[in-house]
Amino acid sequence: MPLYNQAQGDPQSPTLVFLHGFLGSRHDWSETIDYLKKDFYCVCIDLPGHGDSIAISTPLDNGFKATHALIKDVLDDLQVKQYILIGYSLGGRIALDYARSQLDENLKALVLESCHTGYTTEDEKQMRFAHDLDWAKRFATQSTMQSLHEWYDQNIFNDLSSEQKNTVINKRSHNYGVCLANTLLSTSLAKQTDALPFLQKNAAHKKPLAVYYCFGGNDTKFKTLSRRLRDFSNIQITEFKGSGHNIHQQHPLQYAQFIKQHFK
Repeated sequence: MPLYNQAQGDPQSPTLVFLHGFLGSRHDWSETIDYLKKDFYCVCIDLPGHGDSIAISTPLDNGFKATHALIKDVLDDLQVKQYILIGYSLGGRIALDYARSQLDENLKALVLESCHTGYTTEDEKQMRFAHDLDWAKRFATQSTMQSLHEWYDQNIFNDLSSEQKNTVINKRSHNYGVCLANTLLSTSLAKQTDALPFLQKNAAHKKPLAVYYCFGGNDTKFKTLSRRLRDFSNIQITEFKGSGHNIHQQHPLQYAQFIKQHFK
């Protein structure tokens, strides 16, 4: 079964491929794409266990590789040639690992929003997997609403007001807990290959892949993580002042203008 996807704009225009974050769907990009579809061919993909790809699951021991193959199938079906891959949070991690493992010459640039590059030690990975396993159990056994309230109570979402959190929770309430649990474990940060060696090798290449790393000014975790990328000459780091973890939903016009500035 293919991943559900939606394409907007002229296929002859530069292609942008969007990957949403955990709990999200292709609809998360709608406002941003409204500003982009006149100039770009915009392809939004529902990741496994999300949106209209809810029935698609990936193996717990090889979730990244399986997801990459599903994404490639979408691009092949749409006959996409050259493209720019844009990913937020989980989608960013999948996009980064896709670039690392696929080495696709048609991939011309990578835009990573609030994206972790992967852990470097086994201790970190074990701690993270225990953390994700706990959340997976909650999603699989509790009501979706209870799990969502607990999820958005994490520090990373402290920039959101109570009203904003309730809006997001209601928007995410259509998700199905067991499917989310599977995705959370199969694409856990604990199972992601550390991307720093790939980024170092890419920076030294004669024609390196252009990488754009974005984070919100109010997102202290990813502001700190961005510092490890500052020595890479081919990575442009951009801080969106006034934004939290999810830039494109909080400031869709500003995010679209950023895309146009670099790729129109």
